[in-house]
Amino acid sequence: MSAAATEIRAFTAAKFDTPAKFTQFCAGGGQPLGGLIGGRTVKGSMNATFETQDPGSLEVLATVCEMGAAEVDLAVDAATKAFHGVGGKGWKHTSVEERVRLVRKLVELCERDRDVLLACEVRDGGKVSELAEGDFGQIRLCAEYFCGVAGRAEMGDGEALPVADGMKGFTYREPWGVVAGIIPWNYPIVLTSWFMFPALLSGNCILIKPAEDTPLSALYIGKLAIEAGFPAGVVNVLPGRGEITGQAIAEHPGVRYISFTGSPGVGQSIMRTCDLHGTRMKREMGGNGAAIVLADADPQMVARMIGRYTNQHFGQTCCTIHRVFVDKKIADDFIDAQKSFFNELKIGYQAEAGTQLGAVVNATQRSRILRAQEEAAYRGGQAILSGGPAEVAGRSGYYIKPALYRTSPGIDCNPMEVFHTFATICPVGSAEQALQLANSTPYGLGASVWTRDLARGIELAKQFRDGTCQVNCHNSIAYGLPYGGQGISGGPGGGVNCEETFYDYTQTKAIYVAEYPS
Repeated sequence: MSAAATEIRAFTAAKFDTPAKFTQFCAGGGQPLGGLIGGRTVKGSMNATFETQDPGSLEVLATVCEMGAAEVDLAVDAATKAFHGVGGKGWKHTSVEERVRLVRKLVELCERDRDVLLACEVRDGGKVSELAEGDFGQIRLCAEYFCGVAGRAEMGDGEALPVADGMKGFTYREPWGVVAGIIPWNYPIVLTSWFMFPALLSGNCILIKPAEDTPLSALYIGKLAIEAGFPAGVVNVLPGRGEITGQAIAEHPGVRYISFTGSPGVGQSIMRTCDLHGTRMKREMGGNGAAIVLADADPQMVARMIGRYTNQHFGQTCCTIHRVFVDKKIADDFIDAQKSFFNELKIGYQAEAGTQLGAVVNATQRSRILRAQEEAAYRGGQAILSGGPAEVAGRSGYYIKPALYRTSPGIDCNPMEVFHTFATICPVGSAEQALQLANSTPYGLGASVWTRDLARGIELAKQFRDGTCQVNCHNSIAYGLPYGGQGISGGPGGGVNCEETFYDYTQTKAIYVAEYPS
C-alpha cells in the first residue's frame, strides 16, 4: 500500500478536558435545567425530567425539565407577541441591520464560550474533538453566509405589474411568524445553526426542540441569545422527547413552519399532523449513501477515503457512505484495504487522545445496530468484519465494532439506514450496473463516484437520485449550494445552506390593486 494511502486516517480525538464552566452549567445551581421561553427559564408544568448522559461513560451530565403541551402554548404565545410586538416594534419589523447585529453578537458569545460548546459536542454528543471542532466552526460560517443573504434578499413589495386596465399586481414577501426547528442528536450545533440563522434573519421568531439525547448545546445557545440582547420570545428552547414535546409542536396551529431533521417514520408522522392545520414543513430524513468506484481508481487510497467517511462520527452521519459498488477488476484489493482501515480504527472513549471510534448515542441505537449487523448476514451478506459489541477498559458506554460485508447484485442485505461504521461492498461489472444498484433505494441524500476520469465522474454523478452528488469526495457541504434529499430523504424547498433556504422561511402573497370604480 502506498505511503499516500496509509496517511489517510479517520477523524481522531485529542485529549479533551471538561471545562469547569460546562460542569457548572450542567449543575444548574442544584436544579434541573429548564426550557427557555419568553426570555426566562421555565421548569415545566408536567414536573417531568430526563437525564442526558455521556454515551462513552454513561455518566449523567445533567437533569433537564421536559416541556409539554402547556409550555409549547406558552412559547408560541411568547413568540407570537415578540413577532408582532406589544406596545412597540416587533421582530417582524426589526431592521435587517439590527437582526444581523444581534446574530453577530450571538456568534461572538459562542466563540467566547467555545470550550463549553465543544464540551456539549464531545461529552453530550459523544464526538471526537477533530469533528467537534469542525462542527463548532459552522456557527460563524453559517451566520455570516445568511447575514449576507439577508442583506440582499428581496422582502416586502415586489415589482408591480399591469394585469388589466386600471389594475396592477405585485408580490409581498414576509416571514411566516413562529417557526420551529426539530433538531436531531447527531449534529446538534451544526443543525441548530442551519435552522436558527436563516429563520431569525428572515424575520421569524423560533422554537428550538433539541433531541433529548443532546439538549445541552441548544439550551446553552439559548442562554447566550438572551445575553446577546435578542428580545424576549424571539428565541425559545423546548427540551423534551419527540413523542411529547415534538408532537405538541406539530399539533400547534400557531406554529406556521417546521424544519425537521430525523428518521423517515417520525418525519412522515409529523408531516401528516401538520397537514391537519396547514403548517408547512421541510424535512431531511436520513440516507443510505452509495459510492461507485470505477476501475481506474486506486483501490487502496479510495478504500481508505471511503472508510474515513463511513466512520465519520462513527457512521452517525445521515449522508455518509454505507453501500459501495466497486468494479470487479479492483474489488479484491479494495476490500482488503477497506478491511485494513476498519481494523485499524482505535475504539475508545471519545475524550481520550487517539480514539477514532467511540460509543453510539444510546442503548436503543446500540440494539438497533447490532440487530442490523445480524440481519445483514441473514440476508446473504458475507461477513468481512462481523461487528458485535466492543469493550473499552474502564468505560461502560455503548461501544460496537465496525462491520463490513461483501455482497453481490441481487442480494440486498443493507436496505435501511444503519447509523454506524457499517458498509456493504458489491463488486460490479460496469458503471451502469453500479448506478442502477445505487439508485435502487427509497433514500436519496448523498452519493459519490470515484474515478480519475472527471468528465465520466460528472456524467455519472448527474444520474444519481440524490440531493448531493459528488466526484472523488463525500459528505460535502458548502454555503451557497443546497444540501437536501430526494426520495424519502427530504423535501420540499431548497434544503439547507443556500439562498433558497432563506426564502423557505418566508411566504409570498399576491396583491392586486384596482382603481376605485367611478
